[in-house]
Amino acid sequence: MAEANGRVGPCAGLRVLDLSTMVSGPMAGQIFADLGADVVKLEAIEGDTVRQVFPHHEGMGAYFTHFNRNKRSIAVDLKLEEGKAIARRLALKADVLIENFRPGVPQRLGLGYEDLRSENPGLVYIAIKGFGEDGPYKNQPAYDQVIQALTGFMVIQGKGGEPLPVRNPVVDKIAAMSAAVSGLAALWSRDRNQRNGQKIVVKMLDAWAAFISQEEMKNHTFLSATVPPPPLRDLYRVFKTRDGHVMGFIVQDSQFRGICATVGRNDLLEDPRFAKPGDRMKNVSLLHDELTDSIAAMTTHDFLESVRRLEVPMGNVNTLEELFEDPQAIHNETFLRFSDPTFGDMRCLNFFATFDGTSLNLRARGPMLGEHTDEILGELGHSEADVSKLREDAVIR
Repeated sequence: MAEANGRVGPCAGLRVLDLSTMVSGPMAGQIFADLGADVVKLEAIEGDTVRQVFPHHEGMGAYFTHFNRNKRSIAVDLKLEEGKAIARRLALKADVLIENFRPGVPQRLGLGYEDLRSENPGLVYIAIKGFGEDGPYKNQPAYDQVIQALTGFMVIQGKGGEPLPVRNPVVDKIAAMSAAVSGLAALWSRDRNQRNGQKIVVKMLDAWAAFISQEEMKNHTFLSATVPPPPLRDLYRVFKTRDGHVMGFIVQDSQFRGICATVGRNDLLEDPRFAKPGDRMKNVSLLHDELTDSIAAMTTHDFLESVRRLEVPMGNVNTLEELFEDPQAIHNETFLRFSDPTFGDMRCLNFFATFDGTSLNLRARGPMLGEHTDEILGELGHSEADVSKLREDAVIR
């Protein structure tokens, strides 16, 4: 599907106003943009903070563009009444609004859901909050690392030693994907059931807990039963080879036979500690100890050639640069390269799904700050003289 503005994808025709900053909201907005929606990113005059993250090239932050491609940028001072009026007009034209302000801020700006719903009843309003809009932590700032600390996962990462975080803003990204899925569900309800839009509150704490906690929750599900505490995650062991590292997971009997054949340890097939899948899961640390030295004696190439032939799920531990050259990543087009007239050759991540009925256009960078301000204001009916006056008064950039 293609719209008159040239956007393609299953969400072509949707209008999204992205008021968010950092990672969680912008990534949610980018998912809509990748799917073809017209996403207008409204930024403060100084721009999204993520624009400042290095490296930069010709004034563009590399990190920023990975969460904001395919969007249009308008820079507005929301401290001024004229700026608030512009934002409101954009919100009243939108199908979806995304914000990750602290609780209470949208209302002070006149951009809360209650401020907009009567004039735009079809609006799907997505509010991404660290802890929600009520409760004892509602006013506490909540970056990714804070949520990681609260949810118990860092203890597991530390394997009984010092708690360790995932060194990546994974909580923000899970919140972003949760927001996009929830927003699409609300749009379906609106359009399929001829209902109004609605407000969605995505709580980062809850989104991350729902994503990461199932394995530990199994030991706390049946409250009337006495269940021993969950073991540390011995399933996740990296094995050294003669020239690198590999990692995988051995569950099924055929996989167990395959790994034993690969490393020349068929004696383990007769070991009662590993006789059945349940036994191997219970004694996984002991099984890994038995395999460690034998795997370390093989080259990565020889080991992987054998286990892949025997359908044992194992893979090379790549660097990102090695993933660029991985044959499956190349085949999948996991990474896309394109040439931009302003910034030259660029590389970006592909979308995580393919659609056989609606194409996507992902060879696109993030916008420069205020790059589309004049264009967007023109669509709102402002004349060139109006735009010049707003710029002179520092309402826009």
